[in-house]
Amino acid sequence: MRIRFVAVIGMMLALNAAYGQQTEPPIAGAVRDTFDEEQQIERLRQKPLTWFGSFSFAYSQPRGNFKRFLDSINTSWGLGFSFNGGYKLSDVPIAIGADLGVLFYGSQDRTYQTQLVIGGIPRMVYDTVSTSIVFIPITVLARIAPDIGWVQPYVEAGAGLTVISSTYSLKSNLGGEQNDSRSHVPFQYSVGAGLNVKVADVFNLPVSRQAYYVNLGLRYIYGDWSDYTFWRVADDGSRSIETITGASRTDLYVITLGVQVAF
Repeated sequence: MRIRFVAVIGMMLALNAAYGQQTEPPIAGAVRDTFDEEQQIERLRQKPLTWFGSFSFAYSQPRGNFKRFLDSINTSWGLGFSFNGGYKLSDVPIAIGADLGVLFYGSQDRTYQTQLVIGGIPRMVYDTVSTSIVFIPITVLARIAPDIGWVQPYVEAGAGLTVISSTYSLKSNLGGEQNDSRSHVPFQYSVGAGLNVKVADVFNLPVSRQAYYVNLGLRYIYGDWSDYTFWRVADDGSRSIETITGASRTDLYVITLGVQVAF
């Protein structure tokens, strides 16, 4: 009886050792899923990104007689921003799109105080004079933009309009307001160049990919001849607005720095 009990115990230990040496079966699909993910990333990487859009900060200066005129009223450069977007052809490195820029070329705000007696009650009257100048280039673009690894240089040509807008207002805290605005819209065409440097690829498996770039661009805008009217606050303390008019070509150059996404 004792011998039989020892034999049973030995058989159980042998079976347990044999079972413990067996390797667990692989999880079904684990290797296949890793392979599929890499394959999907590579597939999306090879797929061309046909749409793009960007937001940039912009610095601008007028050129020629336009610059000399704006220098005379201490408005020789502008800061602002631009938006552009478009479609890139999949077979050739050519893109078409549009750009909208908003460039602020200076503003003035001045407040005058006057002590008056109205209905026997002393009142302080505040008159606020404000002026502003804004240029809005609107351009339809065509680009040659080849992809060279993580770098995408481009050259472009475009045509469109530049809205040259000037406004003034005179407001009093007692009510009453005067204001006026003038806009001139000369035709323009442009040439430019730039560089996109890729900073990231973002994959949304298994559907899509987006590429993010830092963009540096330069555009020269050849503006047509135009009349223009600007206002500025008079320097003699008279609360008056000076009207200044001129006429010339309306050339500008614009430097942009921003981000672009392709998808």
